[in-house]
Amino acid sequence: MARVFKFIDVLGYELHTISDPLDELPIPNTMQTISIGQSTMTVESVISNGTDSIGANVYEVRVREIPLIRGQSFKN
Repeated sequence: MARVFKFIDVLGYELHTISDPLDELPIPNTMQTISIGQSTMTVESVISNGTDSIGANVYEVRVREIPLIRGQSFKN
């Protein structure tokens, strides 16, 4: 079944939405460090919000952004 991941910061702002129609992406784990584009963040919590209008499972992923220090790069 398709999935949608909504990445929301600790203040409630939606940072990213990723649609996973082929159910290929893993569900993030609490305290996991993830990168999306130039953003690096720590997962605070993951909540399943049921299904959306097209039947995809929706996950709200609460994250805390890790500020990028000038000249620093992350390698995962």
